[in-house]
Amino acid sequence: MRYDVVIVGAGISGLACAAGLSRHDIRAVILEARDVIGGRIRTYRPIDGGPVLELGAQVIHGDRNPLRDLAQHGIPAAPSPPSRPLPRRIAAWAVLHGRISPLGALASGGMPPWEAERRLTADGAGHAERRADGHLGDGAAGPEPGDHNDVPVASWLAAQQVTGDHLLAAAEWFRQNWAAEPAALSARGVARARRCDATGDGEYVFDGGYLSLADLLAATLDIRLRTPVRALTWAPGRVNVTTGDGARVTTAAAVITVPPPVVAGERLAIAALPPQKAAAAAALPSGDGLCAIVTLSRPAPESAVVFDADGQGGFIRCTAGRPEVLIVAKARAAAAVRAADLTGLVGRALPRWTAPEVNGAQVADWGRDPWSAGVFSYPGVGAGWAARAWAEPVQRTLFFAGEATTAGSLPPTVHGALSSGLRAADQIVEAWGR
Repeated sequence: MRYDVVIVGAGISGLACAAGLSRHDIRAVILEARDVIGGRIRTYRPIDGGPVLELGAQVIHGDRNPLRDLAQHGIPAAPSPPSRPLPRRIAAWAVLHGRISPLGALASGGMPPWEAERRLTADGAGHAERRADGHLGDGAAGPEPGDHNDVPVASWLAAQQVTGDHLLAAAEWFRQNWAAEPAALSARGVARARRCDATGDGEYVFDGGYLSLADLLAATLDIRLRTPVRALTWAPGRVNVTTGDGARVTTAAAVITVPPPVVAGERLAIAALPPQKAAAAAALPSGDGLCAIVTLSRPAPESAVVFDADGQGGFIRCTAGRPEVLIVAKARAAAAVRAADLTGLVGRALPRWTAPEVNGAQVADWGRDPWSAGVFSYPGVGAGWAARAWAEPVQRTLFFAGEATTAGSLPPTVHGALSSGLRAADQIVEAWGR
């Protein structure tokens, strides 16, 4: 079969792009390196039929999130999977200097970490709203005016006179929410992303897990699994991709949805990539991270979430009556979890769960996944131009999607990835006059 477009990657952005193209009778084939769809979505379904858990993207953010109604997002043919709110009342704890206490104790005598991020968002880090007025042209890139005024989150915290244990907790809070060290994370990028996110309040989950969304989008699409794209050559109006087994696919255009570090590291080698595109890829690193589900020998005595401010465990969650513990660790905590004894880690964070044995563990190590190279892109200091430059098409032939194209303009979310795929589809439709 002949195809019009090849899409590299079967994550949500690639699936959404193919779904958007299909509405205009544009034939797309998705090539995926892994043996499953979903990209950095991985849903764990307990064998006893218990509630699903996520080893990748975690929740739907906000009561106005378009993921809860796909028709709002331009996919009227696909009914949205059923979703439900997460419970608001849950025991919340923090670990600091090895001691566990109620999360609210982090507010004692100073600024708690969640207030630090709220305040940064509210004041815009002093420069968060400064933007370039001009449109970046076809593949053009460059620092936006005022980028020299961008400061790291670490400097912003110092300017707010956050010190001592409050600084330790705030720095770790930013690491876990943005998968980046505060010294590398743009205060302006964080503020802008939070201010531009209009999804509302609350957190929700799909009844069948995030994978149900991927399955729904993929139902009518042409997807080839276990087909990594190793090399891509192109000229205006023509693309040739070579897969890991040496097969070739030729189309009129390509949509690149893989994370920029995969391109920057030449795991996917794109010939004649414009220099400004290569610079954008290099300026959009992905933060380290992993998710683990540890199944213990006894059910949890309470539903709880634990924030490990010591940087040893990230966020740790359990549900009353269930034997699973979910660990979501980013930045330096990811390395700590890789090296940790999981029994000791759980016992340190959840001391009321007395001496259970570990019966098994499932780990999704996104930082060591060659096709992810991390959990998501974060807005780096002075790199406010990079995401928009990465999103720009090249000569109506190469198009780009994925959460990295929204770094610094939206938080790293599934709905951002989905919208980027639909945007790429619209760009192709417009370029081709369909």
